[in-house]
Amino acid sequence: MKKLFLTTALIASVATVDSFAVSSPSFAQDSAVEAIVAESEETRREEGDAIYLNKTLAEGVVVNITKKGQEPAVAKIDIPGAESVSIDASFDAIDEAPESAREYLRGAWERLGETPKKRINVEIDTTAAPDAQKWAERAKRRVEYWYPRVVEMLDGEEGLANIPDDFKIRLVFKPMDGVAYAAGREITVSSRYIKARPDDFGLVIHETTHVAQAYPRVREVWAMEGMTDWIRYFVTEPRSRNSWRVNPERSKYTDSYGVTATFFEWLVENKDPEFIKKIHKVFRSRQSVEKFVVEEYGKTCQELWDEFIASQEEKR
Repeated sequence: MKKLFLTTALIASVATVDSFAVSSPSFAQDSAVEAIVAESEETRREEGDAIYLNKTLAEGVVVNITKKGQEPAVAKIDIPGAESVSIDASFDAIDEAPESAREYLRGAWERLGETPKKRINVEIDTTAAPDAQKWAERAKRRVEYWYPRVVEMLDGEEGLANIPDDFKIRLVFKPMDGVAYAAGREITVSSRYIKARPDDFGLVIHETTHVAQAYPRVREVWAMEGMTDWIRYFVTEPRSRNSWRVNPERSKYTDSYGVTATFFEWLVENKDPEFIKKIHKVFRSRQSVEKFVVEEYGKTCQELWDEFIASQEEKR
C-alpha cells in the first residue's frame, strides 16, 4: 500500500466528523493529511461481445480496459497529475505503459487472451525508407499479434502448433508505387502510401493473411482476395469506418477485395459460419471454389450472389 495526500475537499469532509480536529492549530498548519489508500478490487462488466475491466492501483493510478469481440484490447491509464496513456494490445508493448501498471496489464492480457499463443519473429527493413521506421515498428507488433490468430482461425490448434520456432516474417519498406504485396514470408510496403495514409495498418493484416494462406497455386484470385479482406474487415477491423458499397446493378461476386468480402460475410452469417475455413481448405487442396459451392450448398456462386443482392435491397 502507498500513502497519498488527502485533498482539501476530503479534509472538509473530515471536519464534519471531528470539528475539534479541524480547529486544532497543528492540524491547520498541515492541511494535507496522509492516509493509507489500498488498491481496489478489479471490476468486470460485459455488454454483448464487449468486456470492460476497471482497477485502481497504488498511488491512485486508474486502469480502464476495453475488449470488444476479436479486436485488440485497449487500456487507458490515468495517473494523478499526468496525461493519460493509452496502450493497444496489438500496437504497444507493455513496457511502454507506466511502470506502476505493467504487472496488472500482463495479468489482464493473459485473462483476455491478448498474449499470443505462439510468438513469431518479425524483421524490419527500412533501409530504402528510413522515415518509415516508426510506422514499421507499430506494423511489426501488429503482425506479431495477428499472425498466430489468423493461423489458428484458418488451421486450428494444429496449424498453430506447426508454426516453426524459427518462423520469421520480413517487413520491407520501399518508396514504390502501389500499396503492398506479399511473397512467401516477406511483405513489401510502399513508404509513399503509408506517408499518405498513416492510419491504414489494415494493409499489413491483409498481407499477413496472405502469408498465413500460403497457397501453392490460385486460379480464383477473386475468392482469395475476398477471403483476405474478409479477415481484415470482419475479423480484425469489424468496427472500422471502412465500408464497401455494393452496387446491385454493377457489382459482381468476382469483384474481389471488399466487395467479395462483404458477400462472404453474408454467406458466413446466413449460410455457413464455417464458410471461410472450408474455402481455405479448398485453396490448400488446389480445388475450385465455384465447384465446391455448388457441391456444398446446392447453388452456384451467382445464385447465392443474387440472394445476397436481394437481401441488401430489402434493407433499403
